Amino acid sequence: MIKIMNWFSMVIGLIPLNRQQSETNFILDYAMMCIVPIFYVACYLLINVSQLVGLCFLDTCNSVCRLSNHLFMHLGAFLYLTITLMSLYRRKEFFLQFDEKLNDIDAVIQKCQRVAEMDKVKVTEVKHSVAYHFTWLFLFCVFTFALYYDVRALYLTFGHLAFIPFMVSSFPYLAGSIIQGEFIYHVSVISQRFEQINMLLEKINQEARQRHAPLTVFDIESEGKKERKTVTPIAAMDGSRTTFGNEHKLAGEMKRQKGQQKNDEDESDTSNDEDEDDFDYDNATIVENTGNTSEANLPDLFKLHDKILALSVITNGEFGPQCVPYMAACFVVSIFGIFLETKVNFIVGGKSRLLDYVTYLYVIWSFTTMVVAYIVLRLCCNANNHSKQSAMIVHEIMQKKPAFMLSNDLFYNKMKSFTLQFLHWEGFFQFNGVGLFALDYTFIFSTVSAATSYLIVLLQFDMTAILRNEGLMS
Repeated sequence: MIKIMNWFSMVIGLIPLNRQQSETNFILDYAMMCIVPIFYVACYLLINVSQLVGLCFLDTCNSVCRLSNHLFMHLGAFLYLTITLMSLYRRKEFFLQFDEKLNDIDAVIQKCQRVAEMDKVKVTEVKHSVAYHFTWLFLFCVFTFALYYDVRALYLTFGHLAFIPFMVSSFPYLAGSIIQGEFIYHVSVISQRFEQINMLLEKINQEARQRHAPLTVFDIESEGKKERKTVTPIAAMDGSRTTFGNEHKLAGEMKRQKGQQKNDEDESDTSNDEDEDDFDYDNATIVENTGNTSEANLPDLFKLHDKILALSVITNGEFGPQCVPYMAACFVVSIFGIFLETKVNFIVGGKSRLLDYVTYLYVIWSFTTMVVAYIVLRLCCNANNHSKQSAMIVHEIMQKKPAFMLSNDLFYNKMKSFTLQFLHWEGFFQFNGVGLFALDYTFIFSTVSAATSYLIVLLQFDMTAILRNEGLMS
C-alpha cells in the first residue's frame, strides 16, 4: 500500500520522482511537480473565467447549489495551492535526510536486539503489520468510494469533459489527503522505532526484576580469629557469649536483608506478571550475573531515543505546515456539509439532482477528511506516548535498584540524565501544526467546540424562503 501511494504521489506531482537518490536529473525529478499544478490552474481558470464548463454555470443549478459549489471549489484551490508550494520546499532533502537517519537507527537497533536475544520481536511485528495494513486498506476503500461517486456524477453531466470539473472539485482534497498519508507513514515509522526501543528496555526491566543483588554477609569467622589471637585468660569466659551473640546477629541480618528485598520488589513492581518476582532464598544461591546481558544496551538505547526524537522534529517540520490548510478545509467542509444535510437535503432532498450531488459530495468528503485527520492525530499521540513510555520504563528500572546499577555508577548516571533530558524534550517538542495547535486528541475537543458554536448560528437560518423562491418548495 505504501508503494502504491508513493507511485500515485509521484504521478500527480506531490513528491519528486527519484526522492531517495541524491545525484539525479533535477528537471526530471521535479517535472510532474510543476506540470500538474499548471494543469490544475488552467482548469480552474477555464471554469471561472470562460464559464464554459462548470457545475455552477448550468441552468439547472439553483442558488444554493451554486453557492455550495463555489465554496467547495475555492476552498479546494486554497488547499491544493498551499500544499503544493510547501511540497516544493526542501522536499527531496527531507527524504534523503530521513532515510539516512532511519538506516543508522535500524542498524543500532539490530545490534541491540542481538545482544538482548529478543525472540518475540517477530510476533509483535506481525501484529503491527496486520493493524497497519488494515488501516491503509480502509483508507483505500473510503477514497475509492468518494472518487467513484464524484467521477460518475460528473461524467453523467459533462461527458468526456468531466475531467475538467473533477480537477477543481475532488482532486485538491485527494492531493491533500495523500500528503497527510505521507505524514501518517513517516509518523508510524517513528512510532514503530519507539516501540522497539521500549521492548529492549522492558527486557532489561524484566531481567532487573529477576536478578537480585548479592546478600551482604559479615565475615564473623575472621573477626573471631582476630579476637582469639588477642584473647586474654581473663576474657576467656566471655568468649562463648561473644560467639553466641555474633551468630544471632548474623541470623538477624540475613533475615532482615531477605525481608527488605521482598518488600522492595512488591512495592516497585507495577507489571502484571507478579509471579516472576517470587524468589526462593532457601533453595537457591544468589550471585551477581557478570555476563554480557541486555543492560549493556542502555547507552545505545539512550542515544537511539535522542535520534528518533530528532527525526520526529524533522518530520514535523516537513509535514506540520501542510496540516494547517488540510485541517482548516476539513473543518469548513464538515460544518457546511452538516448545514446542507440538515437544512436543505432533509427538506427538499430528491427534487434537484445537482443539489443532491453537491450535498452528498460535502458529506462524503467531510467524512473522508475527518477519517484522515483522526488517523493523523491518533498516530501522533501514539508516537508521543511511546516516547514517554521509554522514560517511564527507565525510571521503573531505577526504582528496582538492580545489581548492575549499584555496582557501576555509569549506568545510574546515564539513566538519571536520560530521565531529566526527556523532561526538557517533552516541554520542547510535540507534533503540531506550525505551533498553532497540537496534533493530539485535544485538537478534536477544540474542533468540536468551535464547530458547535458555528452550527448553533448556521442552523438558525430560515431556508424556507430561499427554497421556495428556487421552486423547490410549494
